[in-house]
Amino acid sequence: MRMTCTLLAALAAGAAQAAETQLVAGGEIKIGYRESAAPFSHAEGGKPAGYTIDLCEHIVDAVRKAMAPATLKVTYVPLTSSDRVEKVRSGAVDLECGATTVTPQRAAEVAFSQPIFYADTKIMVKSGSGIDSIADLKGKRVIVNQGAAGAPLLARADLDKGLHIQFVKSLDTRESFKSLQQNKVDAFVHDDVQLVRLAATSASAKDFMLLDESLSSDPIAIMVRKDNPQLKRVADATLAKIAASGELAKIYARWFMTPTFKFPMGSALKRALKMP
Repeated sequence: MRMTCTLLAALAAGAAQAAETQLVAGGEIKIGYRESAAPFSHAEGGKPAGYTIDLCEHIVDAVRKAMAPATLKVTYVPLTSSDRVEKVRSGAVDLECGATTVTPQRAAEVAFSQPIFYADTKIMVKSGSGIDSIADLKGKRVIVNQGAAGAPLLARADLDKGLHIQFVKSLDTRESFKSLQQNKVDAFVHDDVQLVRLAATSASAKDFMLLDESLSSDPIAIMVRKDNPQLKRVADATLAKIAASGELAKIYARWFMTPTFKFPMGSALKRALKMP
């Protein structure tokens, strides 16, 4: 009996060690987050918070259970729009829990979870600016976040239409919006949901409008290293589980259906959650 118990303990320890090796290194999982990508990810009271952060906490719980009885240390790493892909690719973070659009270029370097959101890349301008379409941006100053998906999309439209847009680069979403508020630029290109939230939580939402045209409509997902398919499987399985239980919808409502900001779940995401 003692030999059997010893063997079982050894097997359990070996399984835990294997799980740790496959999922995370050194008993630590590093979560990358954005400090200015609300409602997906932001710093609140010095701590990460947001829709994607809540989803990633469920993934971390699943990793912790897979590693038991070994312990799991959770470390949060702030990222920017320009360094997030490289930080995932290099292993500086295990999960990127921000607001990253899935693109072919990024998919060549990192892996993505199943979609957690669908966003349109839109253009925000000041109300009464006289800018009603992309064609009206000719010669205008347009700010884009460095590394964001909207930058190459607008650059392509600029080239195709011969608009000669004056591109202004930024590293921070809040600073980009502030530039538009202060009339330092004529337009700001970003995901529609974040643009809507920035306007809704500003002092005067009516001062801003989104152009009807969309540059693209794309899924947003959680980034994982390509050489860690085990962690991607855990992430996908966890997201599917909380979607089926209704917990994901509750998390969505907590961040997107607030008294000051309402962005109902779109049909594309509803379909994705039903058929993960």
